[in-house]
Amino acid sequence: MKMKIIIRVCFAAFIVLCLFTTSCKKISYSEIGESISVEKNLIGNWKLDSIIQFDQTAVDKGFPAFVQRLNITSIYAYNTVSVKFTDAGTGIAGTYAFVNPGNAPLFVAPSGNYSLFENGASQRLKLAGAAQTDSIDFGKAYRVSDNKLALRYNRAFYTGSKKIFVYYDFNFSRN
Repeated sequence: MKMKIIIRVCFAAFIVLCLFTTSCKKISYSEIGESISVEKNLIGNWKLDSIIQFDQTAVDKGFPAFVQRLNITSIYAYNTVSVKFTDAGTGIAGTYAFVNPGNAPLFVAPSGNYSLFENGASQRLKLAGAAQTDSIDFGKAYRVSDNKLALRYNRAFYTGSKKIFVYYDFNFSRN
């Protein structure tokens, strides 16, 4: 009887020892890669690839997808729109200028100053033109090497007491 207990204890100790030695292997992770910096990525010339309009009310009410989302790139001359962002040396502010030969509706001032804000984690871009100031969100964070920029413009319409929210996703590629 004592021999069976000793064998079971030795077997259990062997199993615990095996689990302990195999579970303590060092895990190797792949390289993290290039960091994402919206400040560095913003500077340069950008060509508008697409603009997609989303109707938030239609999304909230569960309307079909073709009502919720509309690609308006070809409806207006958005394929001719480009923008240039230049840095003022601070890394968080500078100037911008849209080139819009097809007179597509831009919703923002065509040129002016920009600044990044959100307490060190730049998630919003403030565009200040001569007569208009707008805030645009970064739609997605890309690496500089991706040569892409995604901006989201939120628009609110007031009809009586109701708010109908529409937002536009601007997708750019570096020129």
